[in-house]
Amino acid sequence: MDEQEYKKAYSEINNIRCVFEKALCSLACQCSKSQQFRLADRIAYGCRSSQAQQQCATFIEHLRKQTRFVFKLNEITGPLPHNKEIRVQNGGMLGLQKLVQGDVERENVEDIYMLMQLVVKEYGDMNKLPYDVLMQSVMSYKARPKRRPRK
Repeated sequence: MDEQEYKKAYSEINNIRCVFEKALCSLACQCSKSQQFRLADRIAYGCRSSQAQQQCATFIEHLRKQTRFVFKLNEITGPLPHNKEIRVQNGGMLGLQKLVQGDVERENVEDIYMLMQLVVKEYGDMNKLPYDVLMQSVMSYKARPKRRPRK
């Protein structure tokens, strides 16, 4: 299956795309609203709730805008390059978890949806989050180190 066919089949199968798909695939996060599916030899995720997907999309959009300065980018109009996107998604969710649940030092997020519900309950609006605090988690998140070629 070539990449064009894959993208076409992906969009036909996945009605509501999960904006935290990279976080779910990296096993750093889980979500009760996610739906895993396999296409070709890849694992992908969709969302079972358009409302939950919208909340997540709003959060990730705000988070990406905040990382613009940190990553020294002029403009962000969508997903970042893979490694930076992993740092934003995983680091952002871990920072959010720490912010909402207190001084929790976990290496993964058990349920993105429930965490988003806690955020809405506590802050009321994604605009009111202290993104400067969340940026610390994004910047300190270590993605998998680059593999060294075998000699």
